[in-house]
Amino acid sequence: MRQLPAIIILSTILFSCNSKEKKAPVTDTDVATAFIRDILDDHISDAEQYVLKDESNQQYFDIIRQQYAKKDKAELEKYKAADIIINEISYVTDTICIVNYSNTYNKILKDKVKVVRVDGKWLIDLKYTFSGNM
Repeated sequence: MRQLPAIIILSTILFSCNSKEKKAPVTDTDVATAFIRDILDDHISDAEQYVLKDESNQQYFDIIRQQYAKKDKAELEKYKAADIIINEISYVTDTICIVNYSNTYNKILKDKVKVVRVDGKWLIDLKYTFSGNM
């Protein structure tokens, strides 16, 4: 009976440490990294929450969705296992950041995402990724 409180405390600690709750990203680089990770993990619906809501961005995001739908399972697994490599972060203004990145599966392909602060929230503007214009 004396060991019961110790077992309860130990169990509580172990279960709380294993919590896989995803923290909401708050900084520009956190949002960029979360977006990229969700794309690599083929969690396209999760990634969509970080995209700036306008017609152009929705069209570009649909292209991403279609591209990932065409990938075979083996390639998707390689992307899931890949780490994100941040090559460069450029601060255009205090509300615009460009993140140049690649991943360990496909190091040659370097991509960029534009992160913009709108109404106090950092979001991905895909227009820059697809067109290169700010």
